[in-house]
Amino acid sequence: MDKPINTIYSPSVIDFVTVSAEYCKYVEQCAGTGRSEFVDVMRKLLPMLYLKAAMAERPVAADGYVEHPVTEEDYNYVASSVAAVMQEDDDYLDVFLEDFKYSDVPIRRQVSEDLADVYQALRDFVEVYRQGFDDAMTVALSEVLEQFALGWGQRLLGALRTLHETWTMNNSSADN
Repeated sequence: MDKPINTIYSPSVIDFVTVSAEYCKYVEQCAGTGRSEFVDVMRKLLPMLYLKAAMAERPVAADGYVEHPVTEEDYNYVASSVAAVMQEDDDYLDVFLEDFKYSDVPIRRQVSEDLADVYQALRDFVEVYRQGFDDAMTVALSEVLEQFALGWGQRLLGALRTLHETWTMNNSSADN
């Protein structure tokens, strides 16, 4: 009988790691990219990232601690690079936040901040996978999937809604 594949090496997790690494690489290098190209790439990459995270197998046991190598400078660099690309299309109003329950005014968010939040969770995860220690990889996978459920998954969707709207507005005006 074949030995079962360890969850951290399952095809669904490897796919998730691969797409996560591509996302991180793209947002790290987006400075100077045109808004239209950035929006186009993100409109394709973010749904794939969401799908791969949703399909990734959760590890059975994940006790331990892993390093989180993303620094405040790394985060700020990604956020400012994305903000520079998005310019006036960076801000959006969000009604899907917990804080909105207590307010009748939508909460102002930024695509750049949301994508930097996603970046931070994914870069930390990818870096642990690069090191190749099974126990640490199990903990990192567990953490990133928990964070997906509780935080960065919603931020990804908020940014994606805004990117879709930006794409729609740019393509509608080109048709007129």
